[in-house]
Amino acid sequence: MGLEDSGRRREGPSRGPHNILHAAGLRSSTLRPSRGFLEGGRGVDGPEEAQAAGPRLDELKRRLVRAFQRAVLRGSSRRLREEAAAREAQSRARVESALAGLRAELLEMRFQNRQLARTLLDLNMKMQQLKKEDEMETALESQSSEDNAQNLE
Repeated sequence: MGLEDSGRRREGPSRGPHNILHAAGLRSSTLRPSRGFLEGGRGVDGPEEAQAAGPRLDELKRRLVRAFQRAVLRGSSRRLREEAAAREAQSRARVESALAGLRAELLEMRFQNRQLARTLLDLNMKMQQLKKEDEMETALESQSSEDNAQNLE
């Protein structure tokens, strides 16, 4: 295999990841070896065959490039989706944490509200008791002053 043979040598499509070939609409069973491979150390392509293979190779190249670009885009969009999901999870965690704090604060406020209500009821009962005692004292004083007035007469 001399230098003149290396110029004529063409490599077939790189099989690469199965997904890229599949995305390009190609299957390994449909890919036949190109006639441009060396057989026994010498090329078998003639100029006519090389010209006929050109459009097919160009189309194959375009398909592979498009498939690779789609695979790259899918990978980057997956990464973007994963990053968005991570941000969403962090946001939900912050919201859940804030809600837990608010629930705890609400429970504390309810507890304080009940304590204040009990204190208010106790104070109200004490006021009524003092009021009754005052009324009884006033009634006793008025009766004793009436009794004293009758005794003086």
